[in-house]
Amino acid sequence: MIQVPSTGMGRGLLAVLLIAGCLLAFVVGVRGSGQAPTTAAAPSAPPATTAPATPDTGWRPSGQEEQAEIKQVASGFVERVGSWSAGESRDPAARVVAAGYPADLAVLAGPLLDVDTPAAVTTVRYPQLGGLTERSASVIVAARQQLGTTTREVTVDIRAVRDDAGWRVSGSIDPARPDVVPARPDGPTPVGQAVLDTPGVELHGPARRDIEERRVSDGILTVVAALADSYELEIQVAVTGHPGTVFPRSRVSNHAVGRAVDIRAIDGRPVVDIPRDDPVLAEVMAVAARTGATEVGGPIAIPGPAFFTDQVHQDHLHLGISAGR
Repeated sequence: MIQVPSTGMGRGLLAVLLIAGCLLAFVVGVRGSGQAPTTAAAPSAPPATTAPATPDTGWRPSGQEEQAEIKQVASGFVERVGSWSAGESRDPAARVVAAGYPADLAVLAGPLLDVDTPAAVTTVRYPQLGGLTERSASVIVAARQQLGTTTREVTVDIRAVRDDAGWRVSGSIDPARPDVVPARPDGPTPVGQAVLDTPGVELHGPARRDIEERRVSDGILTVVAALADSYELEIQVAVTGHPGTVFPRSRVSNHAVGRAVDIRAIDGRPVVDIPRDDPVLAEVMAVAARTGATEVGGPIAIPGPAFFTDQVHQDHLHLGISAGR
């Protein structure tokens, strides 16, 4: 044992010995560990967090790139099959083959070819997702056909599948399209006529015909009329051209029975392009629920039982009324 005098010099000697011992222990420890000494410990990064799981069975892509690919594939089919020159066959299978696709895709081409005209040019106006899983999709393509001196609008439910080479158009209609609400006589209802006459409501051609033929219920048309008091709306689809089921399930959609519409643009801006923090999205969705819609889907999450969001509804607003409501 080392005896250290209690004088000031002794206390100084003790301090020197203690410091030397600590340095020796540090050097021995570092050499034994095989690591270079550091001057300070780096602060540890906070633990990564995991996004909450979406309470839905549908697949969710990591971004918009894959959706763009699916829409491009579907739009290319519609424009090529729906365009022809004088002298070309308009038999569905022959037209599909002439456009560079397998003949079995003729099952998708009906709405593009059911017209007697020598030539046509089809241009896609808006492709909207109708459903999405990891390997299958529905794209609701709104298009305009120039038929000589006249123009018409069509809506086509294009199915696509993904394999190792990417997405491609598929002739497999799975789930199958159910029967939809039939046309009714006597023209539009008074509510329907009011919507048809509203300058701020642009209806894609088949959606307009659905209202003219009384396929769309007054309940959902009342919601559209209420929204039109404050916003300009573009209606993409009502009954005609929608998958008819809640893709990829076989449950019948409210579109098939005339109780739903999809909005593709608000005040002239496509829903897909509206910033998610723009208050107009929440405002329109809230007004829709307040005026009778019990299903309000869109690109953002809003608290409340009527509202939902997912990747399918990033490019439109779905307004529907559930059965019995």
